[in-house]
Amino acid sequence: MTGSFRVLVVESDADAAAELRSLLHGCAEGQEMLPVAASLVPDAETALGNYAELRPQLVIFGPCTAGTAVSEDLQRLRARAGVEPVPILFVKSAQETLDVTCLHTGCDDILLQPYNTALVRLKLAGLQRFSEFSGSLLAQRNRIRRHRADLLQEQASARQIFSNMGHESCLDQNDAIRYHLSPRAVLNGDVLAAAYAPGGKLMLLLGDFTGHGLPAAVGAVPLTSIFYSMVPKGFSLSHILRELNAKLHRILPTNMFCCALMLELDPHKQQARMFNAGMPSACLRHANGKLRLLESRHLPLGVLAAASVEEAIVHFPVEAGDHLYLWSDGIHEARSADGELFGERRLLDVVEAPPGQCFESILAAVKRFSGDQEDDLSLVEIALDRARSPSPQPVSNGRGAALGEWSINFTLGPNELRHADPLPLLHSVLAQVPGADRFQDPLTIVLGELFRNALEHGLLRLDSGLKKTDRGFADYYQQLQSGRRALTEGWIRIDLRCRTRGGRGALEVVVEDSGSGLPEDTGAANAYSGRGLPLLRAICREVRYQPGSSCVRAVLDWGAETGRRQPVPAT
Repeated sequence: MTGSFRVLVVESDADAAAELRSLLHGCAEGQEMLPVAASLVPDAETALGNYAELRPQLVIFGPCTAGTAVSEDLQRLRARAGVEPVPILFVKSAQETLDVTCLHTGCDDILLQPYNTALVRLKLAGLQRFSEFSGSLLAQRNRIRRHRADLLQEQASARQIFSNMGHESCLDQNDAIRYHLSPRAVLNGDVLAAAYAPGGKLMLLLGDFTGHGLPAAVGAVPLTSIFYSMVPKGFSLSHILRELNAKLHRILPTNMFCCALMLELDPHKQQARMFNAGMPSACLRHANGKLRLLESRHLPLGVLAAASVEEAIVHFPVEAGDHLYLWSDGIHEARSADGELFGERRLLDVVEAPPGQCFESILAAVKRFSGDQEDDLSLVEIALDRARSPSPQPVSNGRGAALGEWSINFTLGPNELRHADPLPLLHSVLAQVPGADRFQDPLTIVLGELFRNALEHGLLRLDSGLKKTDRGFADYYQQLQSGRRALTEGWIRIDLRCRTRGGRGALEVVVEDSGSGLPEDTGAANAYSGRGLPLLRAICREVRYQPGSSCVRAVLDWGAETGRRQPVPAT
């Protein structure tokens, strides 16, 4: 009966059963309680057989059956009730000696004969309140279970999405990169992405969104999608960072942002650039054991609509044996059983261990300190001198689609030069030329080097001699950025010509600027500068330039045997 309090009376004596049912009905009539729907059965076996149909909220053993009931009967009744608590009462005579028999049998309470209507009504009202409270708890438990099942499904979907997106990652393609992400990294807001750009540059991004759960995971989707779409097209570090910041500022709520650390490693020139926006300081460990901390120099991404990222980018040379360590704040903030933070000092003490052991030592130290309580950890180790692209595209290839004969030329004026990056535009054009992808890596290196030389030395007349120290290196790039922003005149022209002869061919790259020409002395190579020209001569069959001239010509061969390219002295 809907809207009633269901009571099951187990009593073999018909008169005693009828008296008890009449008492229960009378207690509820006219009172502020649910009406009682009493069902009568003669014994425990019948009660068990009809239990699922009756679904009682209270079971009462009458005066006859209470004396013969055993604990096994009550246990089976409770088993049928499941997790829902159903009280079981025994009817006892006031003349009976009450001993521990009731307790051993397992009943919850007793009703005394002769019945006191007021006491029975009071007890019945309390049992109804108990039943309502238990029902609300069970309903809440069921809602929590459904919510948890939905959450687990959403988490599984989020992990699957990031697993699919991670197919573009190069993290598992090179043993020079080692990383650890906790199983809950996606839902804790930690994001790790890495890819090789044209020319063999390694781009790596470690991000940490505020908050946890699906909002943090959802915010990571545009972050990684922009990263994996822009890196293969050859966009520069600063262009990618500005796009990431603008996108996150548009889509994230005001209480969310993304702390991010992004690395651009050029293994050919043995130089690296790093941008840290709100992340813990990265640690550069030199082969001699000396540590250098690369601290945050910018607000987290998404806080401001526009980001001045160039001033926050740190440049540093890469030497043999250098290792870079990146981590999220989950390591700093790991807590011991006493609530003490692991902290940066303990972390740096571990990093001072010999190379090859730091990665495992950091994880083991945090695990010991926190007693396996922390699982919000992200850690990356990069052997900088070995992090080369595992499968560079060959310059020379005697097979494949012919490139044909074609030419491309375009000119960048002062408006474009203030912000332009010609590589993405060039890659989009060459993507339409069959077979041109074989030139992607070497062409990116050559064009990037020639464009930078034309801009930095031809138009802006910057002195490479500045790049002899850390401070000078930073000053050089500050002058570069301020010089670009101040450009009001000048141009750079880029010409590409492809020629084929007898199954062999050559791609000619000519870069010319409106400046006064390259300096007579390009400077001796050091850890910070002077590596561009030797790199060009190692890649190209021919590099021609005249000191004082504003035009440089480089030729890439295809269809010839590897190693046949010889540098041609300037004329």
